[in-house]
Amino acid sequence: MIKYNRIFKIVNKKNKLTKHIINSLYILLITMNCILCNQTVPERNTATFACGHTFHLTCVLMQPFSSLCSQCDQKVTDLPDVGLDRKVAIASDISSKIKKRQLTCVEHTSLLQRIGNAISPLTPSLKNFSDNLYHNKSLSYISSLGFSPKDAVQERIKWNKISSTYEVADILKFGFRWQHMVEMGITPSDVGFFSWQQQQRDLQLDVRKILQTNISLSELSELKYTTHQLLEMGFDWNVMTQMGASVDSWRMFGFSLEDIKQYWNPSLSDLVSGGFYDKDRVELAGWDMNDVLQTLPNMADRSNGRVLRLAF
Repeated sequence: MIKYNRIFKIVNKKNKLTKHIINSLYILLITMNCILCNQTVPERNTATFACGHTFHLTCVLMQPFSSLCSQCDQKVTDLPDVGLDRKVAIASDISSKIKKRQLTCVEHTSLLQRIGNAISPLTPSLKNFSDNLYHNKSLSYISSLGFSPKDAVQERIKWNKISSTYEVADILKFGFRWQHMVEMGITPSDVGFFSWQQQQRDLQLDVRKILQTNISLSELSELKYTTHQLLEMGFDWNVMTQMGASVDSWRMFGFSLEDIKQYWNPSLSDLVSGGFYDKDRVELAGWDMNDVLQTLPNMADRSNGRVLRLAF
């Protein structure tokens, strides 16, 4: 009896192995040809369903959209794996649509037309970037239609409309960059919409670019940059002075006088020109007098060949 059971187990294992081999050969056989066109399926540009059936990528895309395998029971609803080739195809399609749009004249929609489209009981024809924007279409959808940031610039869309409608990650993914934002009227306060990493990695901001927004010293202080960040972007002592930084306004940044002296390294004449040796201005600006006296260079030092006198 024991011997019989051992023989049965061996035969059963062989049957399972044989079944597995047959199934594998069957799947290989049925996936060699695309049943939608009866042509051999190549190694690339394919769409494979979870059931194992493989078709030409173009054949699947030409069919009415469905998650059903054309060869299986219609109850099976597995999405096909179209692989990297599909991503390449999407990118190529979008690129061709963008190029086509760049060769097409921009159709401007008036305010009355937009209002009419909004209240119309029928679905309006969305002809341009603005139409899709005002109908709350996602940027990924707008991109799939062949629109690019250049279209938004050409249609004179205001930057605050973009920033108030979409998430910053989607905006950057769509392809908006600093020059587009400047042309669309980005304001200094809008810069804070982006994280420091995004400002440096994606927008590559520096002092030259930020000054394109006509930023004031108070607006710069409201962005809450650190000393390191300001200096990394190029806001040195001369730039800060040209923007109006002095003993009266440095306080807006929340830096201590020791920080200013350590990181910007102003000369004695710079400090004098900035009003840091004027007692009345120092007190009016709210600086701690003891800190000022301990931090400022000794007034016995010389600057430009003359002895400076402390106004305290």
